[in-house]
Amino acid sequence: MTVGGSEGARVNIGVRLRENRKRLNLTLDEVAQRTGLTKGFISEVERDLVSPSLVSLLAICDALGMKVGELFSANNSALVRADQRPKILLSGDGVRDYLLSASVRSRLQAILTELEAGATSSTELYSLPSDEAFAMVMDGQVVIRVGDRTFDMGVGDALTFDPHVPHTFWNPSDTQRACILFVNAPPSF
Repeated sequence: MTVGGSEGARVNIGVRLRENRKRLNLTLDEVAQRTGLTKGFISEVERDLVSPSLVSLLAICDALGMKVGELFSANNSALVRADQRPKILLSGDGVRDYLLSASVRSRLQAILTELEAGATSSTELYSLPSDEAFAMVMDGQVVIRVGDRTFDMGVGDALTFDPHVPHTFWNPSDTQRACILFVNAPPSF
C-alpha cells in the first residue's frame, strides 16, 4: 500500500509497519496470531507487494498499537491545496481516498472519496474508532450500509452515524462515478 500527494510522489507504508513491528520486538507469527491474518500476507504487506483491505490494515495497526494515520505524513499547515491532497489508498479497486484535514493532530478528519462506477469501499463490513461519522454525497449516488440499515444517497444527501457499527459503502451506478465526503471525529486513523 502506498500513499502520497501527487501521482509521482508516493510513500510506501510497508516499511513503516515493519519498523514498528521490529521496534516492538514482535515476529510475523505474533502479528499473524493477533490479527487472524497469515504470516505470508503480513510479510507481503510489509514489502509493499499487496495492498491490504481497510479491515486488514486496521487489524495490523491495532496489533502494533498504532493508528493508521501514523503511516501517513502529516502536513503541519492548516491549508491543504486541491492539487496537493495526500492520496491515501485505503479501499478497493476503483476507489481513491484523499485526506483533506491538514494534520493528524486535528480533532476531526476529513476524507474525500471518489468511486468509479460499481466500486465499493470494502466487501467486508468494518468499524472505525471514532465517536461520530458524517458523510455527504458530493457527486453521483452512494449507498451506505450501517449495520442492518441501508441508505441510498444522492447529491447533497448527508448522513451522521456511529462508526463503531460495522459499515461499508459503494457506488451503485454501472456508468457514473460518485464522490463522497467523510468527516470523522475524533480522527479514526
